[in-house]
Amino acid sequence: MLFLAAALCTLSCSKSDYVVYENIPAAFYISESGVVAVDDLQTDLTFTVVKGGDAHYTAQVSLVEDTRLIVKHNISNDLNYIPLPAECYSLSESSLSFEEDLDRQQFTITFAQEQIDALEKGNYAVALALESDNAVVNSEKGYVLLLIEK
Repeated sequence: MLFLAAALCTLSCSKSDYVVYENIPAAFYISESGVVAVDDLQTDLTFTVVKGGDAHYTAQVSLVEDTRLIVKHNISNDLNYIPLPAECYSLSESSLSFEEDLDRQQFTITFAQEQIDALEKGNYAVALALESDNAVVNSEKGYVLLLIEK
């Protein structure tokens, strides 16, 4: 009886029942993705871009301003954020190169306090999205939307 149970288990647990994950293409995302309320404009914000999936994949990922994210957020929440002018912030990196053995990198956003102080009172936002010509970007986690109330 024990022999029969072992034989059935061996047959039912064949190698084809297991999913092999080693050939999944790389997908990039921002680990701290989503909507972030910025309370302190004097502190730099650091975000991590992660390469998930096959770690043996070389790719280039760019950070681009995507005002569609602001529009979508405004419509979904009945708000009125406007894009923060580009001279009010800077990125440490606008493009990240991922070699085969590199699975994460960081970029930092620094705010220009003087330029922001010169703006009219209102609700501002910075929308950054990952973009790549040779890699997949996770559409749900490939962006960050920073909300700034002045």
